[in-house]
Amino acid sequence: MSSDFPFFIYYLGLLLATIFLSRFIFRKYIQFAKSYNLKKLTNERAAHKGIVFTGGGVVYAAVIMVAALILDNLDFVEFSNFSPIVATAILVSILGFYDDFIEISAFNKYIVLTFLILMLLYANSTLPIIQNLNGFLGINNIGFIPGLIFTSFVYLSIMNAINLTDGIDGYLAIFSIFFFTSLLYNFDINQFYTLNSVSVIIIGSNAMFLRYNFSKGKKLFVGDAGSLFIGFWIATYLITYITSAPNSRLIDVYSISIENIPVIAISMISIPVLDTLRVMLVRVLKRKSPFAADRNHLHHILLDSGMTHLRTSLFLTIINWFNCIAIFLMEQNFNSKQLTVIYIFISLCWYIFFEYINRKNIRSLKG
Repeated sequence: MSSDFPFFIYYLGLLLATIFLSRFIFRKYIQFAKSYNLKKLTNERAAHKGIVFTGGGVVYAAVIMVAALILDNLDFVEFSNFSPIVATAILVSILGFYDDFIEISAFNKYIVLTFLILMLLYANSTLPIIQNLNGFLGINNIGFIPGLIFTSFVYLSIMNAINLTDGIDGYLAIFSIFFFTSLLYNFDINQFYTLNSVSVIIIGSNAMFLRYNFSKGKKLFVGDAGSLFIGFWIATYLITYITSAPNSRLIDVYSISIENIPVIAISMISIPVLDTLRVMLVRVLKRKSPFAADRNHLHHILLDSGMTHLRTSLFLTIINWFNCIAIFLMEQNFNSKQLTVIYIFISLCWYIFFEYINRKNIRSLKG
């Protein structure tokens, strides 16, 4: 594709078209949710009150499906090659939608997700498996079977971490808008136009979703149908970011050390990862299942300190990208082992910060 092609105009047009399409489908879904009483049940863990409809994440899947059918006619967009990935994303959303209303145990849900991911990775050549870590922590080629298992683990871990961001208004949408926007330039210079098209579609859908997520009369959650769907695409992008590194033009543009790519990738979701590890640790220490639901997430801590949903969402997203930018700026001066230690140190600093806020909240309640 010629560099003279007006991609900015294409992406802008796609964004506007996505916003209008998602607005139409979101409105239809809310009518559908009202007719069939698809409400989010309120409990002691909930950060919201009143009537809230859920399961809206299937709108993302519907928009992607429509876009894939229309955009595949363009010669620089290859949705036909991405059909297994798109199909798996839709199946993940359907599983999440089912779980939104007929609760599935965490074990059974992740068994199904593991099967879907393994089938995708084994049968699809478009999405490479992580078989080479390019010197990260001194590790290079790990082989097909270990790579298949490791890549599946990465998928499930990221999907679980992103799934936990859907506890308050705005967080998942704002976080994912920042994430997919940040990778537009990287994928553009590598000519990954299909992935960039998906990015714009998700950005546009999230922008329209925010209107309904913060609405008073038509409040909507995407539920697991949306958080697992977004988590699936974030995992796909980060795995692509890692596996494409040896041939990536970004390596040359910014003189990035290839062994540091995995650290930069994980820093893009550092706060969801920290939140996941923290709540699982707390649950285990309390002799509970690490997958048991509770009200102990980072966003709950900030809400209990008096912050609004919007400010909490923006704060968590901003510190996530502070971490990422810090790692990106420092990586040229350190090898992967040193950069990993720095990443862990930054995460521990934020862990201490949130523990301080949490204990302050507890003292306020007792006082």
